[in-house]
Amino acid sequence: MRRFLGVVFAAGAVVALATGPAPGLMIAMKSPAERALSADVVVVGKVTAIEQDAVEAVPFPGAPNKVRFKVAVVKVESSLAGAGTLTHIKVGFVPPPPPAPPQPAPQPGLVRPPIRRPGVFLPELKEGEEYILFLVKHPETGFYVMPGRSPPLTAKGDEAKKEIEGLKKVLGVVADPAKALAAEKLDDRAFGAAVLISKYRTYPDLGGEVEQVPVPVEESRLILKALAAGDWTRFDRTAPNGMQAFYQLGLTEQDGWVAPKPVPAQPGQPPANFNLVVKEAFVKWLDGPGKDYRVKRIVPKKQ
Repeated sequence: MRRFLGVVFAAGAVVALATGPAPGLMIAMKSPAERALSADVVVVGKVTAIEQDAVEAVPFPGAPNKVRFKVAVVKVESSLAGAGTLTHIKVGFVPPPPPAPPQPAPQPGLVRPPIRRPGVFLPELKEGEEYILFLVKHPETGFYVMPGRSPPLTAKGDEAKKEIEGLKKVLGVVADPAKALAAEKLDDRAFGAAVLISKYRTYPDLGGEVEQVPVPVEESRLILKALAAGDWTRFDRTAPNGMQAFYQLGLTEQDGWVAPKPVPAQPGQPPANFNLVVKEAFVKWLDGPGKDYRVKRIVPKKQ
């Protein structure tokens, strides 16, 4: 199975970094939880230096051209995932181009030229600043990079503390899936199931070919059972929710799944909550055609 969308996003991110997106093009950023779940490494750190020499490297695997990366040296203040015992980590980033020179005012009677809005860029890492960083290993160099849809967050202030606590909760599920799926409270098990589905069904940030590998039978059963019992109407920006997790499964007719149709509202009655309609159909599917279904992990294809 070939995976091109990740390459498109990676390429789009680098285009945005290098030249700015085309007018009107908006690339949606991932939520902090989504950034963490697709990252190789998540750290809270302080930039202690910016290396003087730039490094030319491909922006993503298979890219036809190279771009110039600056490299920041980050002191790891807290490893949330993937950094192990590292005390420092190098992060490559493509700085935005210098601002365009100011345009002269149009002369009377002439048509004003179109206004070119500035592109959307990942922040340029600054020496002395503290960040929450969501990083993936560059395919050829020794440094990590920030995917285009996973910009860093500031590590200062009360809001940052809340973000960090939320990320710890999400990444704690990934660190110990068995514990999360065996939690005493249903809400915690459902939370764990949604997080694991999001983790397992996320494509690599830098693109490349992938394959799908079934997770162990018992883990898959616990994930689907907890998902079916969870609340699909509640939305929390700090973590995936039931409906999002369901859609990430990518069920098709080959899995015996038949998508329900929206229920028309009866006269004088509010419309049915479609999330609940889908959940009801999912519960029935899980008791029937889906009883032997296995959740599948999306992983880079072995060369």
